[in-house]
This record gives sequence, C-alpha cells and structure tokens, in this order.
Amino acid sequence: MVTITPEQRQEIEKAGNLPVKIEDPANHRQYVLISVELYDRIRSRVDVEHIGRSLYEYGDFRPLKK
Repeated sequence: MVTITPEQRQEIEKAGNLPVKIEDPANHRQYVLISVELYDRIRSRVDVEHIGRSLYEYGDFRPLKK
C-alpha cells in the first residue's frame, strides 16, 4: 500500500468528504482520491450482482464478467 504525503493529507482535509483530484507529474495523468468508505458505496451500486433484472429487457445489455 502507498502512503499519502503531507501535501495530500492537507488536500484531503480541505476537501472534507469530496474526492480529491491528483496528477502524476511524469505523464500528466489525473486520478481521483476517495475514501475506502466512499469507494465501497460506489462499488456496491455498480457491482454486477446488484444490477436489477429489468436491465436485461434492453436486448444488447450484457453484464461484465469478473
């Protein structure tokens, strides 16, 4: 596991419960830093097991395989 820097901690504290955008200076890719609790909530809503059966009525819909 990677640990956060003091600068990142300050940004997290300033953001409160909101996600924090970070950028890799080497390639300018951006990332979003969120708490594990928020990640788990988001993940539980998009997990294949939690997709309502009614979505299968839309002919082309196929759940992602794990």
